[in-house]
Amino acid sequence: MSETTEPKVRFVDGDSETIIDCDKRLVWLKQDTWQVTGKWMSQLQVKEFAETLNRKRFAGFSNWRLPTVNEAKSLFNKNWKNTDNSGQTIFLSKIFDSGCCFLCWTSDVRHKVQGVRLSFRKGVTMYDDIYRTSRGSSRLVRDIEKDESLI
Repeated sequence: MSETTEPKVRFVDGDSETIIDCDKRLVWLKQDTWQVTGKWMSQLQVKEFAETLNRKRFAGFSNWRLPTVNEAKSLFNKNWKNTDNSGQTIFLSKIFDSGCCFLCWTSDVRHKVQGVRLSFRKGVTMYDDIYRTSRGSSRLVRDIEKDESLI
């Protein structure tokens, strides 16, 4: 006799406009920096925005940051469909608010001036000047600490 088990839920709604990633033990902002501020940002400006959230202890925490390339890539899945701020299809779970930017700054940098951005339209990464604001945004993330429960 086989036992039926429910499929594991990867994302759940958290408090204060956050999404909990149960698989990766991360907490994501439900909206990206474009949705929150209405402004394009360079990678450096996104880092400053994260520092502002940390000073304010947004959602009760002070460890908000840009995602690594691998963390951002973990949000891209061809089976998921959402829409970006241009109404085009992006491959991001619908648990995240639609209308975000399709490009996401990561924390990764090459040669001190080239930041890595992920496209949620194609799943590819590209290098861009860390000072460039053109269609720049990011979805901030924080690690779940060992003593925190997932839900």
